[in-house]
Amino acid sequence: MPGLTQAELMQLRENLSSELLMIQKCGVYAAQCSDPQLKQLFSSLQQAHQRHYNTLVRHLGGQQLM
Repeated sequence: MPGLTQAELMQLRENLSSELLMIQKCGVYAAQCSDPQLKQLFSSLQQAHQRHYNTLVRHLGGQQLM
Protein backbone atom coordinates (compact mmCIF):
# COMPACT_ATOMS: atom_id res chain seq x y z
CA MET A 1 0.00 0.00 0.00
CA PRO A 2 1.53 3.33 -1.02
CA GLY A 3 2.14 5.98 1.62
CA LEU A 4 -0.31 8.76 2.24
CA THR A 5 0.24 12.25 0.88
CA GLN A 6 0.87 15.16 3.22
CA ALA A 7 -2.63 16.47 2.51
CA GLU A 8 -4.15 13.10 3.42
CA LEU A 9 -2.12 12.91 6.62
CA MET A 10 -3.21 16.44 7.55
CA GLN A 11 -6.86 15.51 6.98
CA LEU A 12 -6.46 12.37 9.10
CA ARG A 13 -4.93 14.42 11.91
CA GLU A 14 -7.93 16.76 11.78
CA ASN A 15 -10.38 13.85 11.73
CA LEU A 16 -8.69 12.10 14.65
CA SER A 17 -8.64 15.34 16.62
CA SER A 18 -12.34 15.96 15.92
CA GLU A 19 -13.29 12.43 16.93
CA LEU A 20 -11.34 12.72 20.20
CA LEU A 21 -13.06 16.02 20.97
CA MET A 22 -16.48 14.49 20.35
CA ILE A 23 -15.62 11.48 22.53
CA GLN A 24 -14.70 13.84 25.37
CA LYS A 25 -17.70 16.15 24.92
CA CYS A 26 -20.25 13.35 24.74
CA GLY A 27 -18.74 11.82 27.89
CA VAL A 28 -19.04 15.12 29.74
CA TYR A 29 -22.61 15.65 28.53
CA ALA A 30 -23.60 12.13 29.56
CA ALA A 31 -22.12 12.67 33.01
CA GLN A 32 -24.06 15.92 33.43
CA CYS A 33 -27.45 14.53 32.36
CA SER A 34 -30.04 13.59 34.91
CA ASP A 35 -32.49 12.38 32.26
CA PRO A 36 -31.77 8.67 31.64
CA GLN A 37 -32.74 8.85 27.95
CA LEU A 38 -30.39 11.78 27.29
CA LYS A 39 -27.65 10.10 29.27
CA GLN A 40 -28.06 6.97 27.11
CA LEU A 41 -28.09 9.06 23.93
CA PHE A 42 -24.83 10.80 24.78
CA SER A 43 -23.25 7.53 25.87
CA SER A 44 -24.25 5.95 22.54
CA LEU A 45 -22.84 8.92 20.64
CA GLN A 46 -19.61 8.68 22.61
CA GLN A 47 -19.29 5.00 21.70
CA ALA A 48 -19.97 5.75 18.01
CA HIS A 49 -17.24 8.40 17.93
CA GLN A 50 -14.87 5.99 19.68
CA ARG A 51 -15.56 3.42 16.96
CA HIS A 52 -14.89 6.07 14.28
CA TYR A 53 -11.62 6.99 15.97
CA ASN A 54 -10.57 3.34 16.24
CA THR A 55 -11.41 2.76 12.57
CA LEU A 56 -9.28 5.72 11.47
CA VAL A 57 -6.35 4.48 13.57
CA ARG A 58 -6.76 0.95 12.23
CA HIS A 59 -6.77 2.18 8.62
CA LEU A 60 -3.60 4.13 9.26
CA GLY A 61 -1.71 0.97 10.06
CA GLY A 62 1.96 1.87 10.33
CA GLN A 63 1.65 5.35 8.79
CA GLN A 64 3.15 8.20 10.77
CA LEU A 65 0.91 11.24 11.32
CA MET A 66 3.67 13.58 12.40
